[in-house]
Amino acid sequence: MKDLPSTPWPHGYAYLLMARANSSVILWVDFTLIFSALSYVWHATATTIGIASALYGLPGLLFGPFFGRLADKHPPLLFLRFSYLARGVASLCLLFAPNVEIFVFLVCVKGLSNLGAMPAEQVLIRSMLTSSQLVDNARWMTLIDQGIKIAAPLLGAVIANQTMSLAGFGFSATLAILGGVLLLVLARVSIPVGESTVSRSVPSMGELWRFVRTHEAFRYALLASLVQTMTLGLYDPMLALFLRTQGFAASTFGEIVSCTAAGGIVGALLFKQVFSLWRPTLVVTAALVGFGSTVLAPGVLVIASVPLDKFVLFALWVANGACFGIAAMTFGVLMQTASPAHALGTISATVRSAQLAALVIGPLIGSNAIRWISLPTLFVAAGVLAIATGLLLAGATARENGT
Repeated sequence: MKDLPSTPWPHGYAYLLMARANSSVILWVDFTLIFSALSYVWHATATTIGIASALYGLPGLLFGPFFGRLADKHPPLLFLRFSYLARGVASLCLLFAPNVEIFVFLVCVKGLSNLGAMPAEQVLIRSMLTSSQLVDNARWMTLIDQGIKIAAPLLGAVIANQTMSLAGFGFSATLAILGGVLLLVLARVSIPVGESTVSRSVPSMGELWRFVRTHEAFRYALLASLVQTMTLGLYDPMLALFLRTQGFAASTFGEIVSCTAAGGIVGALLFKQVFSLWRPTLVVTAALVGFGSTVLAPGVLVIASVPLDKFVLFALWVANGACFGIAAMTFGVLMQTASPAHALGTISATVRSAQLAALVIGPLIGSNAIRWISLPTLFVAAGVLAIATGLLLAGATARENGT
């Protein structure tokens, strides 16, 4: 892997990385604790888990583009500050949730508190970096995120396994305070944003639709991303329940999440070389097929009455994380480089809303499907969806390019 690009990183970029790292810790601790608590503290049913997962993504689905348009028009640090404040309050509320019904409602509130960060970060990154730095930025951001994704869920898993309580949300609230401090430091350094993000024309939805129709690589990568997210939504909320029915301990869920993070690191280390050798559309479709295969495998093993070894699951989810990460990084670079500068916040937030729509629909389908099919069969169906879509998109890309 090559070193950082020769162009110096801009002043203030390190503070943005630290804020991003802190945000990632909050995200993954929360994610692990929410679904571990539903399964092992509240003993929620599969339907309740599916509803909670859907509600976690619903605020972004409804309000994401609105926040993206604001990030295009106004200084993005405002939204980062708002996000940290809202995250801290939501974590404290989850900490003191008296019953599962209120807990599920607060999961929705927690999803709402996350909305300001993503489009604001995208605008900051595009304003601070040159085009040649964006691939390296995607790699380094992913290494940071995935490294934290290994440690933070393990912390959540220890809390879930040892205390069987909601105490971890207090840690999440404390980190939100730290994030606010980092943003105060970031605001004091010289960052080439602000003037360029205020009083700009905001794109219409018609302009965004024309952009999607006319940019082939972005369109195929977007479709692959949406199907990958749908696949994730089908199986991921049921993963803790799947593990419990197979006799694994409460801590196994957090360990599996950490394995996907290890795979994400592997993907980040390989990303620059893969991205330079293959067309972006080939990268995302191949990654989608690999991702689907890792979801298919455990379902097939259980249906075939093959005992599931924990370390086999760990290996599968390392591959799962690598494939998911490579696809996500490729799509992220395409979005950063192809999007008009004045529309990046709107495009990124709208894309995120589309992904959340898939993430909302997936758990609802999955939680209802297991009334008719088994959990292992659900994993098989999710894997087949990803594999088939990846192969179809690869074939369509080959035909359009005459290969």
